Amino acid sequence: MPSVGTVVVSVLTAGAVVVGGGAVVAAVAGSPGPDRARVVKVVDGDTIDVSYDGTEHRVRLLNIDTPETKHPGKAVECLGPEATAYLEQQLEPGDVVRLEFDQELHDRFGRELAGVFEDDLFINAEIARRGLGIPVYFEPNKRFLAEVQAAYEEGKGAQAGMFSPDVTCTFASRVQEYEDSVISVEAALGSDVPEEVRSAADDAVAAGVVLLALLDGVRPDSLDAAGLTAAELATLRARVADLHERAGAASKNAGAEIERLEAEAQAKKKAEAEAKKKAEEEAKRKAEEEARQKAEEEAARKAAEEAQRQAEEAARLQAEEAARQAEAERVAAEEQARRQSQIQPLVPQPAPAPAPAPAPAPAPAPPANVWFQNCTAARAAGAAPVYVGQPGYGRHLDRDGDGVGCE
Repeated sequence: MPSVGTVVVSVLTAGAVVVGGGAVVAAVAGSPGPDRARVVKVVDGDTIDVSYDGTEHRVRLLNIDTPETKHPGKAVECLGPEATAYLEQQLEPGDVVRLEFDQELHDRFGRELAGVFEDDLFINAEIARRGLGIPVYFEPNKRFLAEVQAAYEEGKGAQAGMFSPDVTCTFASRVQEYEDSVISVEAALGSDVPEEVRSAADDAVAAGVVLLALLDGVRPDSLDAAGLTAAELATLRARVADLHERAGAASKNAGAEIERLEAEAQAKKKAEAEAKKKAEEEAKRKAEEEARQKAEEEAARKAAEEAQRQAEEAARLQAEEAARQAEAERVAAEEQARRQSQIQPLVPQPAPAPAPAPAPAPAPAPPANVWFQNCTAARAAGAAPVYVGQPGYGRHLDRDGDGVGCE
C-alpha cells in the first residue's frame, strides 16, 4: 500500500482532474454558502444533500473518493454499500454540519465541493480512517488532502475497511482467498474423491483466469485497486499467476489419479469377470461330473439289482429243478423198490407133468417203484414210451421235457 504522500492523483490542466475512480470534474465558479447546513439525505459514500439559505444543495466531499453504488455505467463496487451505510449512520437527516470550501466551489455537475464537519468530527478524513475511501486531489483543491492522507494511513495500519483480511472483495483478500482455495485443492490430492478434487482444481483454474484479467485491467493507486501501487499490483499478479499454474498442475494430477483408478477398476472388473467365468465353468464341470457319477452309480445299482434278480431267478429255477429231480429220483427209487419186492428168488422145482399150453397172457405192467437207467432198459422192459406219472418215468428219460420219456 502507498504511504503518506504517495497516493497518486493524476492532475490535468487548469480546471479538470482525474479522481481516484476516474471521473473527470470541472471547476465551476460560484458563491460559497454559510458554514452551517442541515443534512437532508445521504446520496452515496461521498455525496450528501444539505439545506441552507432556504434551498437544497448537493455536496461532494473534498479529497476523498468512495466506491460507486449509483453510477449509471458501473456495477456496485467493493465496499460501496458499506461507505454509504457509514455516512447514513453518521449524518442522519436533520443533523447540522459545517461546510468548509477550497478554491474551486463546484464541479461540472454543479455539486458543491467541501469539507464536511459534524461538531469536531471531520467526515472526509473519517471515511478514509475507516478504510472506506482513498485520498484524491481535485485540482486546485488540496486544502484537506494531507489530513485525509494521514487518516488513510491510520486506517491502513489498523486494517480497517479495505485493508481488513475479512473483507473479501478487495484484491488483497481475493488473492488470499484464491491462495487458500489452491492450497486446499493441493491438500486434497491423493484423497479417495479425485473427481471432486479435479472439479475444485478446474474451478480454481477458471477463478485464476478471472482474477488475472481483473489485475491486468485495474489502474494503480485507484479506488478500484484500493490504493495499491503498480509494484504491489504486479506482486499480486505474479502470486496469482503462480497459484494459477499450481491449480492447473493439481487438475492434471487429479486427472491422472482418476485415470489410474479407472484403469484399476477396469482391471479389477475384468479379473472378477474372468474369475466368475472360471468359477461358473468349474461349477458346470463339477455338476456334469456329479451327474455322470450319479448316472454311473444308478446304472451300477440297476445292474446289481438285475444281476441279483437273475441270480435269484437262476437259484429258484435251479432249486425247482433240483426239487423235481429229487422227486423223480424218489419216485424212481420207490418204483425200483416195489419191483424188487415183487421179484421171487428162483428155487429149483421138480418138473411138472406136461400140461396143455395155456393161452399167452398180456405183459405185466412194470412195478410202481421201477426205475430205468436209460431208454434202452425201458424198452427192454417193454415200458417205452413211459409217461410222466407212470412207474419208471424220470426226467433223465424225457430229454425234451414234454412229459413223455423214451418216445
